[in-house]
Amino acid sequence: MRPALNRHRASRLAWCWALLAGLWAAPLSAQALAELKAQIVFRAMLFIEWPAGQLRPGQPLSLCLLEDSPLATALLGLAGRTINGHALEPRRLRADQASTCHAALLGPGNDAGPLQQAGRALLLVSDAPAMLGKGVMLNLQIEDGRVVFDIGLASAHRAGLEFSTKLLRLARFVQRS
Repeated sequence: MRPALNRHRASRLAWCWALLAGLWAAPLSAQALAELKAQIVFRAMLFIEWPAGQLRPGQPLSLCLLEDSPLATALLGLAGRTINGHALEPRRLRADQASTCHAALLGPGNDAGPLQQAGRALLLVSDAPAMLGKGVMLNLQIEDGRVVFDIGLASAHRAGLEFSTKLLRLARFVQRS
């Protein structure tokens, strides 16, 4: 049974790599760029593990959108897709309503500090510049006309999240401390 799981993960990794490897030769419209970023967030989440007590089997994975942006709109379009047996449930909320979230999209005006509570496994995602230093764990950026991502591994570990080494290898930069 284990080899089938590895083949399944390998196929997901290949799909993720295809997204990252070079589909961006031509300039993308803002909407197409947001949809590509949303797909990368979705694919990355396939390689992240939440603690069992924070995300029970079959429970929907709540992705809270704490900003109004093209990426937030594109993420809404992924509602119902499955991440490791959990239906993705994106919803727009204010930061003070995010206590039941498993992941949150932050904009440049959001402060990650209040969201980072001890013992709470909350994946923080952003596409705003310089958000790793503010506790974001998955930060998408544009570099040379393509979408890349950086990982705040120390923040993820403090939150109890585990990132697959396969995902870490695809990152442009991994902040370990």
